[in-house]
Amino acid sequence: MPEIPVTVLGPSESGKTVYLASLFRRLAIPRPDIGFHVQLPPEQSTALNRIYQQVASPDTWPDPNRRASIDEWEFTCSVRTSTNETYSPFSIKYLDYSGEHLTEPDGRTEAANRVFHRIEESEFLLVLLDGVKVLRLFDGDFRLADDFALVFNHLMKSRAIVHFVITKWDVLAAAGHTLEAVVDCLMQHPDMKDGVETQLRNNPVSGGVRFIPVSSVGLDFAALGPDGRSMIKKGTFPTPLNVEIPFMAVLVDLFQASLKSMAQEAAPEDRMIAQRRQLLDRLRMAKDKMPIVRAFLRTAASKSPVMRVVHDYMADALMTYVETRVSDHGERVARDIAQLRSRMLQAASEKQALTGVVALFEARLAEFEEDYPGSRLIERGTPWRTT
Repeated sequence: MPEIPVTVLGPSESGKTVYLASLFRRLAIPRPDIGFHVQLPPEQSTALNRIYQQVASPDTWPDPNRRASIDEWEFTCSVRTSTNETYSPFSIKYLDYSGEHLTEPDGRTEAANRVFHRIEESEFLLVLLDGVKVLRLFDGDFRLADDFALVFNHLMKSRAIVHFVITKWDVLAAAGHTLEAVVDCLMQHPDMKDGVETQLRNNPVSGGVRFIPVSSVGLDFAALGPDGRSMIKKGTFPTPLNVEIPFMAVLVDLFQASLKSMAQEAAPEDRMIAQRRQLLDRLRMAKDKMPIVRAFLRTAASKSPVMRVVHDYMADALMTYVETRVSDHGERVARDIAQLRSRMLQAASEKQALTGVVALFEARLAEFEEDYPGSRLIERGTPWRTT
């Protein structure tokens, strides 16, 4: 069974351990809308469940990790088929450590050396950006930039594929911010912009740099307190949002190169799904460019009666056509996910289960990217652009 090591990189209070506890709770129970589940060693599942119970309690939050605390959590992805066979095609081992190792490094300790060595050797890094600090960035508070400097200093020593996970998304959503607005705000800071551009240049086959908004508790569980820093619970149940997306993205990005060889053996319907994904991407690009087309037609209409007709009638028709196609193919992606989930449950071997999981994760990521435009930055002849 392949084991994928991932380092969760983030300063204190960015929500590393709470995120992992929420990920476990979300994926530990087989759910119809997911199609797979995760398993951990008994002592680890008990520990994360205890942390989640503290999260869900009405009064307290879990204590931050102690400096000496360094834990590796092994999430084994499992698929239970319709014949009650269970296949475990891969596992992800997350390194979780006290954020003080990042913000207040002490290179003399064995624990600190272990953390920094793991960061340098990692193939995958989940960089957690504290959503409360991101919110302050909109108000001109640039203390988040201190985290940028620390994070990118370590990234320069690693060739890892990077996902930026924006935690506490409920805070940003409550303030009315979209992911596109958040990414634009982050990229206005030269440290973030230069760091992301470097990642894009150094990892051209990674599929880009992802920004993934997550909430370990959901949109209605807690609210920002009067001090603008602490979170006050509302007394509802946690409903984690997008916590499984980084889990899925790790596997998809790792197997990106392998997918090309898999596609040669794939069933015709698998190739059709891949073609739909590519078409959906092209349609999104066309939709993004419509304001440019409108501006061109508006200028041309002032100079030509014929172009005035095009501007007055065909521009709206073209926009309607593109939006209809995007909606239609978005619905097909949703149907594809249901189809892939059903086929995965028919797996008869570890290989079939792994192939099914990869296809399901890729389709789910396509749906996520449609729901959150701008979540992936790709180098395309310009310093950076969003999809």
